[in-house]
Amino acid sequence: MSDSLHDRGKAIEDVFFTARDQDLIQKLKQEMAASEAREAMTIASGISDAGVLDNLLECGITPESMASVALIPLVAVAWADNKMEDNEKSAILNAANEAGVTEGSASYQSIAAWLDNRPDAALTEAWKEYMNALNESLDPVVFNQLKASVMRRAENVAESAGGFLGLGNKISEAERKVIDDLAS
Repeated sequence: MSDSLHDRGKAIEDVFFTARDQDLIQKLKQEMAASEAREAMTIASGISDAGVLDNLLECGITPESMASVALIPLVAVAWADNKMEDNEKSAILNAANEAGVTEGSASYQSIAAWLDNRPDAALTEAWKEYMNALNESLDPVVFNQLKASVMRRAENVAESAGGFLGLGNKISEAERKVIDDLAS
């Protein structure tokens, strides 16, 4: 009888440790996947700050969709007045095309989703963190050129739907506020 009791105890112990081992294996796989994703993002973005990379990944930015990251400010400006105008969509898609984003790519799919549904504010915050980290790793002249290019494209998007019959200030107050916030 004691052998039977011992065997049952051993069986329970084996089940417990097998389940615990499976949990540990799963956790290890998740940690490895996160590490691999961060490493791939580092290669694609040039950023090594784990916090910035994690924020980008949490916002759905992948190494494959990094090209869309440069278009986040354009999307933020277009949504500044809580609606996406057709002219703004066209301007953003033109900018995407100029950046080499092809229809059907991961970047294009990200952008298309942002044009149809306003992205969470966390996406813009992740972009700001990305730019701050990039500012620390790039030559100041190169960074300022990149910043000027991005801000120029954001203003073009704002101007694409602004003004009345092509007259007056083409950039709304809400759009100007977003542009200034992004530039800072």
